[in-house]
Amino acid sequence: MKKLALVSLAIFMVLMWTGLGKNYLFDWDEGIYAQLGSEMVENNSYLTPTWNGELWLEKPPMVAWVTALGIKLAGTNELGARLFMPLFAGLTLLAIFKLGTSLGGPLMGAASMAILGYFNLFLSRARTVNTDGMLLAAITWTLWLLSSSGPPWLVGVVMGLAVMVKGPAGLLAILIALPLLIHKSKKYLLSTFYFLLLTILPWHLYAYFAHGMAFVTPYLLEQVLRRATVPIEFHLESRYFYLNFLSKDLGYGVIITSLLSFALMSKNWFIKKSLDKNFLIMWWVGLPLFIFTLAKTRLSWYILPVYPGIALSIGYILSSFAKDKRSKVLVSILVVGMLAQMLYHSYSYIDFGRPASPLSDTLAVAKDLSSRGSGDIAMLVSSSERVAQAILPESQTISSSFRYGGAPSIVWYSHKRVHYYYNYDKFMADINDLKNIEFLIVTVGDLDKVSPDFKQITTSGNYVGFMRETTYAQR
Repeated sequence: MKKLALVSLAIFMVLMWTGLGKNYLFDWDEGIYAQLGSEMVENNSYLTPTWNGELWLEKPPMVAWVTALGIKLAGTNELGARLFMPLFAGLTLLAIFKLGTSLGGPLMGAASMAILGYFNLFLSRARTVNTDGMLLAAITWTLWLLSSSGPPWLVGVVMGLAVMVKGPAGLLAILIALPLLIHKSKKYLLSTFYFLLLTILPWHLYAYFAHGMAFVTPYLLEQVLRRATVPIEFHLESRYFYLNFLSKDLGYGVIITSLLSFALMSKNWFIKKSLDKNFLIMWWVGLPLFIFTLAKTRLSWYILPVYPGIALSIGYILSSFAKDKRSKVLVSILVVGMLAQMLYHSYSYIDFGRPASPLSDTLAVAKDLSSRGSGDIAMLVSSSERVAQAILPESQTISSSFRYGGAPSIVWYSHKRVHYYYNYDKFMADINDLKNIEFLIVTVGDLDKVSPDFKQITTSGNYVGFMRETTYAQR
């Protein structure tokens, strides 16, 4: 079963890498994180990320480092930006297989891996630029290393990488690992903590002393504290948002099976009069679900850390039926089918026959402007985006709420610096006074707001691109 599981994992990763650069970058996260890596490479500046030429300190630079390396290897394109995302997915599945094998044998490990590799949210994170899949890999490897008595220096480094990916939210790796950490010796814990600090402190200290409150405010006060206590940017979902999402995304069959597994664990604990090592699974599911439910800002992909725990719970109940030789054969056949289904679903999810995603109207205009020479772009954002800014209470905003103009990927596809405007008067003043602004992007509904100094040169759907007349004449 071990060899079959590893072969299935290798095929899974090949599938995840196939056609990885076919589709255009999706707003929001992909457009932002890819640009971070691109500017790192272009500016040869790897300590302080920038986006659109401006300081970007919403998260540590790990995601920028990863995309920058991909761009170095595969070029400034969609493949380069996404290059390492399937690797993190593969590392997560490998850790789940090993952890499941440690907890309940190879059947549990293979079944858990097959289940996790089947989940759509997991698959989506495996092929797009994001921090969630990277964090998941750090969490699962933290737990696997602790359960297998891995060296404390490596455990500390992996825990530190979770923080370097997601900031303070990366401490979730430590919280989920508590049932394993409490059994470690004081010497082991001190060594782990030392290497954790050695991993995270250098960059954090540099960022604080180099940028002061320009680092603390977006990084800690806004992205962590405010998101946890206030429903940022219209995220007014109900308290049961994650429960509803899990039931829809996973299906009631998965949810019921997982609950039955937890009931079986509880029964076994009652019989033994003590908790066993599988308590980790229930803790893994319950703790993140509790934390994210309490947080005021709720997004579907935040709940991804519970998925490995759910997969392990299903692996647990399946492996519990393999009590004798005959039942082991039957369960083994079932697990083989699950591995095959994981691969088939992954293949179907990619949908090789589907054409590449079309460029949105904004990106089509931006891509056209990219070939028109240098100079900045001034974009008067759409009326809906302007209305959103006008009606959103200040208490539900952070400094980056309207930084991206509703279309951050424009920066990537235009290869230019973009100035996003929500105020028409400011827009007009800058395009008249700032000569570095050579291009405009506006919606069809705002054509009357364009200065006569600019000539229309491209259009796509509801968006129109302009070039300054003097620049156009020189060309």
